[in-house]
Amino acid sequence: MLKYWKILCGLAVLPLAAVYRVIVPRVMWGLVKEDLALWTRWLRLSDSFWGFACLLGGYPEFRTVFYKRVRLFRLLSSWWLKGKVTLEITTRDIGGGLLIQHGFSTIISAEKIGRNCKVYQQVTIGYDHSLHAPVIGDNVEICCGAKVIGGITVGDNVLIGANAVVVKDVPPNSVVAGVPARIINKLDSWRDITS
Repeated sequence: MLKYWKILCGLAVLPLAAVYRVIVPRVMWGLVKEDLALWTRWLRLSDSFWGFACLLGGYPEFRTVFYKRVRLFRLLSSWWLKGKVTLEITTRDIGGGLLIQHGFSTIISAEKIGRNCKVYQQVTIGYDHSLHAPVIGDNVEICCGAKVIGGITVGDNVLIGANAVVVKDVPPNSVVAGVPARIINKLDSWRDITS
């Protein structure tokens, strides 16, 4: 049943997807392609124009990330093909490969986010009382319910466990969990965040 839903959503927005592909500048499209590669691998879709159409039509979380990438070009369709209403992304500097799984009640207000970041539902990445926002490294996975607060740095290749509250710097290649979060494991090599 889900397969047919993806096909219908893709068919419904195929002309719109074609227009976006033509009018979006190459620089913006490069980041969209990195997002697309991560999303299509995760959802087992074709990493092609057809996969883009299916994501644009069937996944409001993808639309939110896409609209963030294409800035004013979003006005072409964001008024009728809405993104995820409960997902707020205010970060300006986001590397390619941002994957938002579910996106329900999620706020992303970091200073910077690196490449290949995966964020689950009910995550808050934001400011502390002194109005400092976190910097998130490359290949970071932030599990559901986690809070990453303040002017901290989360290193590359980090896994933040469910419901963790991160208020201190996290070194690269670490797994953190708990309230407040602490390192529970070191990683020798990083696994694929889409698995």
